[in-house]
Amino acid sequence: MKYLITILLSLFIVSCNQPKQKSFIVTKVRAAAKLSTSEIILNKIVWTEFEKERKFIFIKKPAEVIMFNTEATVKMGIDLSKLSEEDIEIRQDSIIINLPKVEILNFSYPHEKYEEIFPISNFDNIKRSNKIEKLDEVLRLAETDIRSKLKYLKIEDEVEFKTKQVLSAFLTKSNFNNVIIRFKE
Repeated sequence: MKYLITILLSLFIVSCNQPKQKSFIVTKVRAAAKLSTSEIILNKIVWTEFEKERKFIFIKKPAEVIMFNTEATVKMGIDLSKLSEEDIEIRQDSIIINLPKVEILNFSYPHEKYEEIFPISNFDNIKRSNKIEKLDEVLRLAETDIRSKLKYLKIEDEVEFKTKQVLSAFLTKSNFNNVIIRFKE
């Protein structure tokens, strides 16, 4: 059954004229490339401290610490809405596809995933009027830090590799003997 579908699909592709074939391939590439997205979960410990007020100059009290374990979910892949027929070049049994670059498709850093680390942190017992603002600022900086360090995790390389594997297998089954997949800068 699988081979029959592949043969019928191949005959359909070969029988199509060039513009129809390109739009058909764009549709199929969009469907297949969704399989090559990567979702990762990152944990980050976020902390800040408040100096305790001194009653006497020579007595230093330990700082009050706020510490949370946080979790961010990052989904990376290709924005397939940027793929067009101009990005596909077909020459007999060869195909060249220029895909959009890998990017962050979704970034989630929900407050529900923040977990206070006890006994180091005791957020509720800190009697400061600006503790919420300071925590919010620290969490914004943490999100910025996570986003800036994603490039060091080499997730883009993994997504590109997976995308090439999935699309090469699909296009080879569609009677293309020479498949070249590139990513735009």
